[in-house]
Amino acid sequence: MAEQNLVPTQTQNQFQNPMFREIHKNTWLKRISSTNSKKKKERFWVVFCVHDDTDAFLETYVDNKLAVFHKPEWFVSLNNVQHISPTICAHEQEYEFVLTLSSEVIRLAAPTWEQMLDWVESLRGKLYELRILSPKENLYTKLPDRGLPLLPTRDPTSPLPPPPEVPPENLPGIEPLRPSETPHSGSMNSLYGRRRSESQSSGLIRRNSNASEPRSARISNDVFNFENLNILDNSAPTSASEGTPATHYELLFQMQQTPGPSNRNVDRQLERIENNRLLERSASCSPRILQPPPQPYKTLREQQVLQLQKEMKHPSGVRIQLRKKDCISSIGFVDSFDAVWICGWKQKEHPMLYNALHIGDRLISIEGISIKSAAEAHKILHSHYCGLFVNIVIKRVPHGQVLVIHRESEGQSLGIVQENNTAVIETVQADSLAARHGLTAKTKTCDGVSFTNWVLTEINGRPLNLFFKKNQVRDRLNSVGRDISILVQPLDLIKQLKKQMKSLKNYKDYILQ
Repeated sequence: MAEQNLVPTQTQNQFQNPMFREIHKNTWLKRISSTNSKKKKERFWVVFCVHDDTDAFLETYVDNKLAVFHKPEWFVSLNNVQHISPTICAHEQEYEFVLTLSSEVIRLAAPTWEQMLDWVESLRGKLYELRILSPKENLYTKLPDRGLPLLPTRDPTSPLPPPPEVPPENLPGIEPLRPSETPHSGSMNSLYGRRRSESQSSGLIRRNSNASEPRSARISNDVFNFENLNILDNSAPTSASEGTPATHYELLFQMQQTPGPSNRNVDRQLERIENNRLLERSASCSPRILQPPPQPYKTLREQQVLQLQKEMKHPSGVRIQLRKKDCISSIGFVDSFDAVWICGWKQKEHPMLYNALHIGDRLISIEGISIKSAAEAHKILHSHYCGLFVNIVIKRVPHGQVLVIHRESEGQSLGIVQENNTAVIETVQADSLAARHGLTAKTKTCDGVSFTNWVLTEINGRPLNLFFKKNQVRDRLNSVGRDISILVQPLDLIKQLKKQMKSLKNYKDYILQ
């Protein structure tokens, strides 16, 4: 209670007189002294609560039953918290996390790694919501992969390449002047203005060459041969310099500066050119885009199968991200054919795994670490390499085949003959629906030495019970609808998965229905 008296009066009033109190997290934790690390660690019932949806507090009780009376041994306001950091390496089987306030540092220790991360996630999430912490604060990214070689770079101490010995006489894009056209220094500005007006006039005439036709003569269709362009009006004055033939652009420029009746024709011509230019610009802003041919309509069943086929064909596998608590002791990993396979998962406790996994997926790596055995997979999932979310790379059903079968009428037979009403396909009838859609009677074994039968593992995207449930396969195959999708895998692989699955503790929890 001595520490509680050090809390400001305003904070005490907020703590003692709340309208309502909401508890977000409570459990047994050890409190570590931030000043004297050798001091004995005391075990408290720690409560994280929020008063009136505005004030966050951390409270400690000697007994968890006393938390009902809301009279803690010690409490602190979290409204000025700056950082919440979990430990990276555990010390003496204690997983410490730190709350950095503006005035002090609070150190707490959880008994397990999962409880520490759960506390950090709960505190951060609520403090983000209250806008006390900024989003994505104090999070660490994955270290770069040191196994990849660095790309070679140029030695910064090496000399630069030498400059060219002789500068080019003519710069690209600039035409040299003839000796007779070399201007004097006094007339440089007038020459520049004249050439600029000539280039602008040439652009107008060239854009209008195919749209309008002058009264006196037609403009040539060859827009790149400027010498062949005809003069708009033969009665107009020629170039100011005698002996030099006037070009089309010079004549247009002079006629704009010369008053008189002939200038009206040029004005009308320029107005027509400008209007056509505006029409061309508006047309260029909305060009006609060639639309691709319409794709045939695909049902939801076909889209699901196409997506699964795309994942199965990917040579490097599929990367999925799962919550760590959905992976630990909830996925059935078994060893077979020198690889790690997924034989099932706890469907009731973790229904989201249905969207990410399939029976017969091959496990490649977890957090970038290659997996050689099922025991190694469980060890890495429990280690500090995995955070709140786990990156897993799998090879999607490498030995399977998925296809959509379209019935011509309701209740039409697929031509699949089951073995004793189980999921094993004894044969596929010749010229049946299944055969026409690409399902073969036999398939290669996983070792590629011989042939074996197919086994149905999914129908219409739903997994089947590997240990044969009465009439389940028959009912699924005879389901309502003309379209049906099936996923089949080799019999030798399924036999090994079932055999290894029985060695798992409480293996029936991993059986899918």
